[in-house]
Parts: sequence; C-alpha cells; structure tokens
Amino acid sequence: MKLKLVISLCAAFGLACGSVAAVAKDVPEKPQLHIAAASVGITYLPMLIAKQRGYFKDEGLDVTIAAFSGGSKTLEALLGGSSDMVAGAYSNTITMAAKGQHLVVVAAQVICPGWIFGVSKQREGEVKSAKDLKGMRIGVSAPGSSTHMAVNYILHKAGLQPSDVSIIGVGQAAGAVAAVRAGQIDALIVNDPSATVLTKEGSLKPLEDMRTADGNVKVFGSDYPESSLFATQDFVNANPKTVQAVANAIVRAEKWIAKATPEQVADNVPPEYLSANKALYAEAFTNSRRCIAQNGEITPKGAQTVRDVLAAFDPTVASAHIDLSSTYDNRFVRKAAEIQP
Repeated sequence: MKLKLVISLCAAFGLACGSVAAVAKDVPEKPQLHIAAASVGITYLPMLIAKQRGYFKDEGLDVTIAAFSGGSKTLEALLGGSSDMVAGAYSNTITMAAKGQHLVVVAAQVICPGWIFGVSKQREGEVKSAKDLKGMRIGVSAPGSSTHMAVNYILHKAGLQPSDVSIIGVGQAAGAVAAVRAGQIDALIVNDPSATVLTKEGSLKPLEDMRTADGNVKVFGSDYPESSLFATQDFVNANPKTVQAVANAIVRAEKWIAKATPEQVADNVPPEYLSANKALYAEAFTNSRRCIAQNGEITPKGAQTVRDVLAAFDPTVASAHIDLSSTYDNRFVRKAAEIQP
C-alpha cells in the first residue's frame, strides 16, 4: 500500500519512480544471510571488505560470517542447513558434483589460491623438495579441505602417495602459526597473512609460492581459482535477488580493493581478522594482491585447471562426467559489474 502511494505521488508531481520500483523489486528474499567461511585470510578479502565497508548492508543484507577451520567444515554447515552460503574453495563444487551434489559458485574472490607451501625451520636441512616429505607431518587447514587437496597434488607430482605423510588440521591463522613455531608439524600450506608472518620470521621456508603467476604455473600449470562464494543450486534458484545482492557487494569490494593502497586495505579489515599488526598485514596483502579477483568471474580455463588437478589424484573426480559450466554461474557478477562505477 505504501509503495503504491509513493508511486502515485511521484506520478502526480511528475517525479521519476524507476528507482522506487527497482528497490521494491530487488529486495533480497533472505535478508538475514549466514555465510560459512573456510578462512578469513587475505584471499577472502572481498567478503571481509564487503562486510566492513557496509556493502552487504547497502544491498539489504544482514550478513553473519562464521569462520571455520577449513572447507570440509563449511560444507557440513551448508549441507546441514546452518549456513546459507559458503566462502570457500571452488574445487568443492567439483568434488561434490562427482558425488551428485550440485553446488554453484556465484562470485569468485580470487584468480589464484595465494598459498605458500613450505617446510619448518627444524626440517629445513632435510627437505629440499616435496619428494623429501615422506613420513613427515603436514599441516593443512582441515582434512578434506582445498589445502589438503593441493598438498595431495603436490605429493602426487613428487611421486608420493597421500598415505606417505601424516595430515594434520591446523587452520590457516593462529593455529597454523603456533603449530609451526612449536615444531608440531614439519611442513605447512597456508595463505596470507600467516604465510608472510611465518616466512618473514624464518619459521617457514617456502617450497612452492602460489601467490605469483610463475608459482601457479609451476604447481598447477596455470592460475588456479580457489576462494569463492557458493551455494546449492536449489538456494540460488529460490533466492536469485539475494544471490544478486551478494554478487553486487563482492564485485563492489573487489573494485575497491583494486584501487586501494595496502594501508587502506589494512585499515578496512575487521580488527579480529588482522592476525598481526596493520603494517605486517599491509605487507602480506601486497604479497598476495595479484590473486584477488577484479570481476568475480570463474573462467573456463580456470575451472578446467582445477578439475584436472583434482582428477590427477582423486579417482572419483577422474571417472565422473561433470559439466564444469554448471559448477559456476557468472551471470550475477556480470550484472553486478554493469551497475558498479
């Protein structure tokens, strides 16, 4: 009734009513949105910036972010119904598709994973490459997570089997840093800011750097999309306005990040996610900056690279007939790009 009254008044006084109608049309179906995050590291910055700078709120969303220790835990939250969407690895959509579960990425946060895979200071003299890791303890965010999958691929290329090492879940933040410093693990795969913290102090010696273009080519053959926002296909179908609102906020955040200085980025990260002082966080952002997406899209080449990596060590993915184009939907971020300044 109020909307009809406003539109009638606009018409009576010769005012433009298009924006009023647009606001009414684009109200999210689910304004209270819960996102399960596999990490709150720098490769998840678009989500954190969108939250901190009020971009979600501008889209009519009240977003709650629940941080988990790894991607496998976020999938449990999503499929269990306690979260609406996941901020996690694109690879999850492929592994779940191989199991008959249809998940779809609606906004990519990165074009590369931004990981450092390194050996602890205590083991530095023994390990010169991944082939020397046999029998050692390797820290990942959580067993079954995207970091675990990447480690499996690195081991596969080195001629080792997953059973040749012990996998230990340590998270990607304080837990990972503490585990390396205490000598509880021999090697670790981790993103920034923890990666910069550990390498800068000498606690972790990099074996592979998946923040650089050359590093991604060396490990995966090309850039490897990882952190993204995804949901079940059923959720996307039922809540297209909500999904569009999320995509709008994420693309807006990516465009802001692309123009921001490292110091401005550090100033706009929620304090609880800084993991270090602002100067060190700004340095860590600089180290991973090229990985942050600028348009939210998953490319066909990126999708194929992830599928090929997974298929190299996962027979379930290798034997599955997966339509990769169904694991991501770029329509939302493309529409978002049209309305961004």
